[in-house]
Amino acid sequence: MKIGIVVSGGDVSGINNFIFQIARLAQADITLFNGGIPGLLEKHHQEVSLRDLVDYSISAMPIITSGRTARKLMRVEYEEIAKKLKSLRIDILIMAGGDGSLQFLNTLSEFDVNCFGVGMTIDNDVYGSDYTIGFSTACEQIIKEVAKLRNTGRALPGRVFMVEVLGGYCGELTLQAAIKSNADLALIPECQIPLANLVTRIQDKLSQQNSVVILCSEGYTREYSPGFQGAVDTMIKQLEPKIGVRIRKAIVGFGLRSGEPTCEEIYQGTIMASEVVRCIQSGMKNKAIIINSSNKPIPIDLISITKRLVDTEGHHYKLAMQLKII
Repeated sequence: MKIGIVVSGGDVSGINNFIFQIARLAQADITLFNGGIPGLLEKHHQEVSLRDLVDYSISAMPIITSGRTARKLMRVEYEEIAKKLKSLRIDILIMAGGDGSLQFLNTLSEFDVNCFGVGMTIDNDVYGSDYTIGFSTACEQIIKEVAKLRNTGRALPGRVFMVEVLGGYCGELTLQAAIKSNADLALIPECQIPLANLVTRIQDKLSQQNSVVILCSEGYTREYSPGFQGAVDTMIKQLEPKIGVRIRKAIVGFGLRSGEPTCEEIYQGTIMASEVVRCIQSGMKNKAIIINSSNKPIPIDLISITKRLVDTEGHHYKLAMQLKII
């Protein structure tokens, strides 16, 4: 059996392990397509050995390159991709990416290509899934940033820090990272805190502790479009005159996509790969694999994949409310 693998969208840590586990569990030859969907069109492929996959499996150094395309492909381009895959004797194509990438995969499956998709985005915004590849490691990078700011706040008390976090229109990364890092406040698009309330909460915190650390989702101020960075600037301009304290900003940005993959990252990628291989071996076709809140991988139809926002009835949101983070 020969399996083609492509990643689409933003790069993440942890994808190497997923690819390694696919090769190990399926005992298949692996062809990597570099450059995302454009790479499929241009047939940018390479064979990769299990020997290399083992060595890179827990490394942050990517063994495959990603890519993006803003335009919608035409039917003739889907036909071209399908033809190229058949010429390479690819039996199955696996794509890792966000909701848009997996929707592309659903269309490609209509051209007699057996496709499997997995969520791969630090935003963790794939509908139905509680985990996407890259999310755990991104949270870890934020925890490290908050810890460093706490140290500075202890050495120089009385400081307020605001950290802008990636995530697009979804605040899941900001919300969970705030809980896990013991940040003081999480500003997420799904929960707009009135400015006066925010001012009071910052002042109260500052009277009780050495520093205040606020995580701000890049989409919080509704200015966001892909590539935008500056939500913290808008919030700082509104808050500083009212709290009377200078706010120090940090934009962690694209550094969130890298870093040594966490243990959870390795484990989640492994059970995701295990379910993909189980589906393949049982004869299933054209499925996406999600992981539910019980940490169980589940196959669903590719057509079901859409974007999601923070579940305001979910456990993390309710816990953040209880902790007074939002």
